[in-house]
Amino acid sequence: MKINCISCGHNLSLDDAYGDFSGLVRCYVCGSLLEIKTKDGKLQSVNLAQMPPPQPQQPLAGDPCTPR
Repeated sequence: MKINCISCGHNLSLDDAYGDFSGLVRCYVCGSLLEIKTKDGKLQSVNLAQMPPPQPQQPLAGDPCTPR
């Protein structure tokens, strides 16, 4: 099965293991995560995966890199 990355347009080939699949696939060209759904070897939907915003890291107590 072939799908196009909706971020960069690159053509991705998926093997038969993705015939009945619902989950994430990473474009190996641009690195975007695509959320795909297939059934009977046919693409049902493809969307860019919604990733939660990164959370700020809190410095560890006693970390030598922590400003004082």
